Amino acid sequence: MTSAVDEFGAGMRPRDGDLMGHPRGLLYLVGVEGFWAFAFFGLQGLLTLYMTRHLLMPGHAEHILGFPLYERLLQGGGPALKAAEIASQTFGLFSSLSYALPLLGAVIADRWLGTRRTMMLGLAVMVVAMAVVVTEPGFLLGIALIILGNGLVKCNLMVSIGRLYATDDPRRTSAFAIYLIFANIGAFSWPLIAGTLAEKVNFPVGIGALAIGMSLALTTYLLGRPHLPADAPPAAKAEKAEPGASKGNLRIALILIAALVPEVLYFGAYQQSFNMFPVWASDHVQRHLLGFEFPVTWFSTLDGLLTIAGAMITIRLWDWQIKRGRPMGDMVRLAIGCGIGVIGFAILAVASLSAQAPALAAVAYFAFVDPAITWVDTVTLALVSRTAPASINSTMVAVYGLSMALSYYITGQLGRLYAHLTPPAFWSIHVGVMAAGVVFLVVAGPFIARGLSGHAARTAAA
Repeated sequence: MTSAVDEFGAGMRPRDGDLMGHPRGLLYLVGVEGFWAFAFFGLQGLLTLYMTRHLLMPGHAEHILGFPLYERLLQGGGPALKAAEIASQTFGLFSSLSYALPLLGAVIADRWLGTRRTMMLGLAVMVVAMAVVVTEPGFLLGIALIILGNGLVKCNLMVSIGRLYATDDPRRTSAFAIYLIFANIGAFSWPLIAGTLAEKVNFPVGIGALAIGMSLALTTYLLGRPHLPADAPPAAKAEKAEPGASKGNLRIALILIAALVPEVLYFGAYQQSFNMFPVWASDHVQRHLLGFEFPVTWFSTLDGLLTIAGAMITIRLWDWQIKRGRPMGDMVRLAIGCGIGVIGFAILAVASLSAQAPALAAVAYFAFVDPAITWVDTVTLALVSRTAPASINSTMVAVYGLSMALSYYITGQLGRLYAHLTPPAFWSIHVGVMAAGVVFLVVAGPFIARGLSGHAARTAAA
C-alpha cells in the first residue's frame, strides 16, 4: 500500500476525484476547520448571552471557581460591574487572546513538537475545555483552556493545508478558498443547531452541542492523519544545517509582514460589518418586508452565504485561468479584492446620504465586501504559507493571525468616530481605508512580488 504522504516540501499529488482536484488530505483538514468553526464561533456567539441570562444570575455566579478574584481584576479598583459589563469584557478577552495565542502554538510546533502533535494536543485540550465550560464551577477554567487549545490549533491547521502543496503549485490559493467555504459553513450552522438548543431548551444543552462539534473536529483530524504531509524539521536543526538561514529568514519575514498591510487595512474596515453597521442599519435602513420589520441581525446571515458563494465563483475563475496558463499574480488579486471593498463601502457612503436607506443598499454592500474576502484573505494566507521558510512557517502563519488582531483594534478605533461624524462621513473614511490598500499595492506590490520571487528562485537553486 503506497502512502499518500510525500517528503516534506515536495507537495502531494492528488488522485482524481479526491476533492475538486485537490489532495485527499485537504478534505480532512477543511472538515476539521468546519467542525472547529461550529464549536468555536458558536461559543463566541453564545458567550455574552449565556453569561447575562444564566451564568451571572443570582444562584449561579456563586458557583464559578475563581469568580470573585476574576471580578476584582476586571473592576481594577473601580465600582462594582454589572453582569453585562463583565460579560462584555470576558467576550473581548476571549476573542483577542484567541487571535494572539496562536503565535505561541506556532513556536511550539516549529521548535519542539511539530505540527501534527501540536494539532492533536490542541484539539484534545479544546474537547476537554468544552466539556468543562458547560459546568458552572469550571467555566473560567474551561474558557482559559479553550484559548490555550486554540493557540495550539489554529495556525497549525492553516500550515498543514499549505504543506499539502509544492511551493509552485497554483492550486494552493484555491485550497484556502475551499477552507474559507468550510469555515463559513461551520459558522453559519451553529445558530441553527446550538443556538436553537440554547434558547429553546437550555444553555448547557446548546453548549453541549458545541462540545460534540469539537469532538468531531478531533476525530476528523485523527482519521485524516495518514493523508497529511510530514512535519518540517525543527527550526533549530534547520538553521544549524543551513548556514545563513537565520539571516535569510529575517529578510523574507519582513517582506511578508509588508505583504500583510492590505489584509490589515481590508479587515480593519470590513469588521465594521459586525460593529457599527448594525447600529447604523437599525436607525437608518428600511427593514419592512410585507408589513414585517425584520431584525437587523438578519443582515449578518448574508455574510456566510455570500462569502461561500463568492469563494465558489472565484475558485472557478482562478482554475479557469490556471488551465489557460495565465494565472493572476498575488499582488493583482489583492488589489482587485481591495478595489471590490472600495465599491462596497462607497455604496454605504452614498446610501447613508438618505435618512432611511433601502435594505437593498445594505444587501449590495455585503454582496461586494463578502466575495472580496476570497481575493484578500485566502490570497494572503496562501502567500504566507507558500513563501515562509519551512523553519519559520508556522510562526509566520501566526503573525498572519496577529494581523487579524490588529485589524480588530483598527475597527474599534474607527468605530469610535461614529458618535462624532455624520454617517456619510463615517463610511467615507472606510472607503479611504480600503482605497489605501489599493494604493499600497500599486506602489509597494511590485517590490514585494520581486522580493518573494527572488527568495523562491534562491530556494529552488539551493
